[in-house]
Order: sequence, then structure tokens, then C-alpha cells
Amino acid sequence: MLPATQYATDANLRARQALWARSEPPFAIEPWVLDLAALRGDEAVLDVGCGNGAYLTALAARGHRGTVAGLDASAGILGAVTSAVPLVVGDVQRLSLRSTSFDVVLAPHVLYHVPDRPTAALELRRVLRPGGRCLVVTNGAGSLAELRHVVEAAAGSGWRWNRPAETVFSLENGAAQLATAFDVVERVDTPPRTVLVDDPDVVAAYLESIRDHYEDQLPSGRWDVVVEAGRGCTAEAVATEGALRLSTSAGAFVCR
Repeated sequence: MLPATQYATDANLRARQALWARSEPPFAIEPWVLDLAALRGDEAVLDVGCGNGAYLTALAARGHRGTVAGLDASAGILGAVTSAVPLVVGDVQRLSLRSTSFDVVLAPHVLYHVPDRPTAALELRRVLRPGGRCLVVTNGAGSLAELRHVVEAAAGSGWRWNRPAETVFSLENGAAQLATAFDVVERVDTPPRTVLVDDPDVVAAYLESIRDHYEDQLPSGRWDVVVEAGRGCTAEAVATEGALRLSTSAGAFVCR
């Protein structure tokens, strides 16, 4: 379960978005996902786990004419949404929405936070109209492997950084979980890219943003040591190579 502090505001999410924004070649995942949805422009779209509204903003930028709604478990993070669309505080495991209400359902980087994913998948299917599409976005198991080595070395005592997007619901294991609810589940990977970070504060902020997930797990209980290790390794990479290079993988499951 997520710590209550994680999404009380969008500050932690923004710190992570700032890291992912440094892709090379440049890449924005929101329009890529919307392209997979094959939108005509008049569909009813639900964004589940909408966070601070990145996908809602991307829909507005396209001039989408259909009904759009956002849902998130955190009322606090919904306060950061700037799009003028209906917003609902809710749980993907128990959607308080009518069945067959939406032509397209988005679930970007959310299911690895959910305890009962088979139930969540059934709910996503329930609110989808016949012939509609559900786009479920997640990361690959090897994403940010270079940063993993830094974090685990700083934590010491053989501690493992077990991230939900690697172990709970990833590109490698997500399809089978979604197939319990959907007839067709197609995996589509994003184009290959690298995250290049030339600002140590960006890595430090990323690691600080997940303190409440992991600090209590550390043998030392000193997440600040991990944060400073990330800052230090980035500074060293910038000095010697111009930037810290982080491998990444992500993609979407197109479900029908």
C-alpha cells in the first residue's frame, strides 16, 4: 500500500516526472499512449490514477471533444490538475462509475500501487464500452538499473530495492494479470531511449520523493545516505562524461 504522505500533493510525482523528462532522444509518453488509443476525438475517456493531470492536459492539447474525466485515490494530488474536467476521488478496485460508460480507459503507472489487481482489471473492463480500449501503462523490470546499483550500495547490508513497477506489475508480468479480465491484451513497448541527467539535484529529488516508501526498510534507517549517494554519483558522471546515463524501459498494454 502507498504511504499516505506519497501523494498528499503532487510534489513527489513532479520530482519523478522531472527525471523521466530528460529522455534522449526526447520522448513524451502521454501523446504516445493517446496514439495507441486510436482516438477519433469524440470518445468518452476516463483517466484512472490521473495524478496531476498529464494525460488530461495532453487530451486538451489535442482538442479532444468527447467527455473526459479523471479519477485518483488522492484528493490532494487532484488539486494540481489544471484541466477543466470532472475529477473523482476513487479506488480503481471499486469504481463508483456506471458500467459501459467510457470508450477509452487509461490506467497509466497505477496498477503496481493496487493490492488487488485482478479486481481492478475487472473494474476497468466493467466501465469500458463494447469495442472500447483500455491502455495500461507500466515500466519494465530493468528500468533505471544503474541507479539501482547506487541505491543498494549506499543502503548496504545486502538490502534490495524492490520497486513495485519491477516486481508487482511490470511489462514482463502485467499481461497475465490483465488477461484475467480482458479477452485481448497486447503489449507495446515505447521506443528505445536513455535518460541523461546533467543535474545532480534532479536525481537527489527523485530519490527524496520515494523516501516514505523505503526508509523504514533500510537496516540503517538512513535514506538521506541514499539520496546523497545518488547526488554524488550523478555529479561524478557529469564531471567525467557530461551526464549520468540511465537505461529505461516502459510500455503499454492495449486491452480489449
